[in-house]
Amino acid sequence: MRKILLMAVLLGLLPFIHGCATATYGKAFEPTSTPGQYSSKIYTNAFASQKEATDRVNEESKKFMAEKGYKSYKIISTKTETFPSAVIFVAQFTK
Repeated sequence: MRKILLMAVLLGLLPFIHGCATATYGKAFEPTSTPGQYSSKIYTNAFASQKEATDRVNEESKKFMAEKGYKSYKIISTKTETFPSAVIFVAQFTK
């Protein structure tokens, strides 16, 4: 009975911890070979979806624009990696 109760509680809490972790590990954007294009690798945990990773890259993009003097950006490609769990974004920044 305790195991069933524990499972019910854990399953009930699952929606509240969904998307709880994304990280850049200090490397928000790296330049690519194309001027104005930068890539960013957003690491995610098992509960985070691509939406959370996209939200994080948008947050990091706004900081990056303020630091580097860019006025706008557009995400031009995404690639999902399975291990370690991450999404790689390539963004075009314009001044």
